[in-house]
Amino acid sequence: MAFKLKPSYDGKLHFSGLSNTQILILALEASLQLKWNIEEVSPEGILFEVPMGLHSHGEEVILTINDTSEGEVAVHSQCVSIQFVDYGKNRKNIQKLQEAMEKVKSTLTPEELEEKVQKLEEDFNRPLTEEEQAYLLENEKKSSLLYFFIPRKRFLATPILIDINIVVFIIMIASGVGIMEPSTLSLLKWGADFGPLTLTGDWWRTLTCNFIHIGVFHLLMNMYAFMYIGLWLEELIGTRRMFVSYLLTGLCSAVFSLYMHGETISAGASGAIFGLYGIFLAFLLFHRIERGKRKALLTSILIFVGYNLVYGLQAGIDNAAHIGGLLSGFLLGIIYVVGYRFEKSEAQKTISIVGELGIFSIFLFSFLILCKNVPPIYPEIRNEWDSGIVEAYFNGELEEGNGEGYSTDDSQSNSPSRHLSTYLPITDNDTWLTYYGAVEEFSCQYPSNWQKITGTQGMAPNVDPPLLRLLNGANQLIITSFVYDTQKEFEYEKELSLSLPTDQEGKPSADYQQTNVNIAGLPMTQTINLMSLDAPGRPGEKMKQIHLYYFQENKKRIFSFVIHLSDPEAMNDLNAILSTIQISK
Repeated sequence: MAFKLKPSYDGKLHFSGLSNTQILILALEASLQLKWNIEEVSPEGILFEVPMGLHSHGEEVILTINDTSEGEVAVHSQCVSIQFVDYGKNRKNIQKLQEAMEKVKSTLTPEELEEKVQKLEEDFNRPLTEEEQAYLLENEKKSSLLYFFIPRKRFLATPILIDINIVVFIIMIASGVGIMEPSTLSLLKWGADFGPLTLTGDWWRTLTCNFIHIGVFHLLMNMYAFMYIGLWLEELIGTRRMFVSYLLTGLCSAVFSLYMHGETISAGASGAIFGLYGIFLAFLLFHRIERGKRKALLTSILIFVGYNLVYGLQAGIDNAAHIGGLLSGFLLGIIYVVGYRFEKSEAQKTISIVGELGIFSIFLFSFLILCKNVPPIYPEIRNEWDSGIVEAYFNGELEEGNGEGYSTDDSQSNSPSRHLSTYLPITDNDTWLTYYGAVEEFSCQYPSNWQKITGTQGMAPNVDPPLLRLLNGANQLIITSFVYDTQKEFEYEKELSLSLPTDQEGKPSADYQQTNVNIAGLPMTQTINLMSLDAPGRPGEKMKQIHLYYFQENKKRIFSFVIHLSDPEAMNDLNAILSTIQISK
């Protein structure tokens, strides 16, 4: 049982004592018994098409004469569409052909065989008609890889769109973009789809993202899928509709990706390609395509689409774009099918254009709704992008904290008693940076005189690390988020978080002050107490600890903000940071 994109099987047949032409006669007569279609006959061999049926998904069988070995022929059976698994059908095709040829050999008399040989040789020796020459020339072109890259009449859109994708990628590489794995900054600068930029002015990214690819393998896989569907679909719907379909379903795939996860950087032609497969699927289901071809192609398309959607569930693949493209393509395909049911070409064209405008209107309406309801953090990210802060950060020109007096060794900074440097106040040279947690739907801003500590471990082996940890001298802010599976667990942790240590009489300790406060419009519980530092050479020094809790009841999530304050003047920075907190309710 073969398993690949187009499963195949090779074998050899032996007919000792027979000439090459006699073997061709046996094969031709056998194909009539098997009810195979004869596509091409030459002195070098025969091409058969196996019709769709109970025991076939549609294969082509090539019988090739072996000039170096008399009485031996090579036979190659291959699926004509993407099927992944052939369940032994190609091997059985060769077996059937051999059995049928043996049967023909036993039934034909030598005189009958010789008569058919003479007739076939006469046919080989006659001059080819113009139609036959054109057919052979076209087949020769199709066998070349260049066929898919050279525009021609009735096959214009597919090669042009493929060429545009390849040329864009070549220009990207020539400009210094990584050929295997482009950087995030490169993708954004070249037009990848990214909600905070696309929805705040860069509307054109919904178009350009369909021509940007994340590495050479990404490009090759998409172009292979495009070649296959383009070869079938452009002949079916025409060049104009092919161009429009790619662009329109590409736009729809981009907007659906923005709706599902706007913070994901998305690029590639796969959304538009899924749209083309959606159109073809609509034709296979509702259009008058020959039954044998329809079933074979429908099986292949469904396997291809299903496999890629399941494969797209893994991290790093924008499955939302695939789904958006597929759905919009299927809807557009139904519109085209309806148009083809009218006899007049003008009516067909009118239906197509009206439907295309309708699909575009859906895209435009959806995009405007998303633009109107962008999260508050998006304009802030846009400002950082326009000001060059984002590019400077990715280029290493801007550090989170100026680095003076800091150590990046997290093991040294886990304790609030770490006092290896003094507090560095904010200056005019400092900029405000943005942190955004997509999963928690949490964001805040912080000045660059505070260092963001990375690589911090969670409080326990099975606990996630903090969302954000900032450090300035011995002052630090630690932000964590915990979500609980049940309401009972949430309530228990909430009660535990609000409990205070007790004194000898069992009353809440006077060292702890707990109040309800409002931070950035969010109701929080604040607990303040003093901590003793055990820093070498600084015995008995006190540090203020401020613990803020925000309880997100509807999501069973608890946000914790822990402040260790050694320098009172650092509190101005911390209050400014806390005032920028935004949590989606």
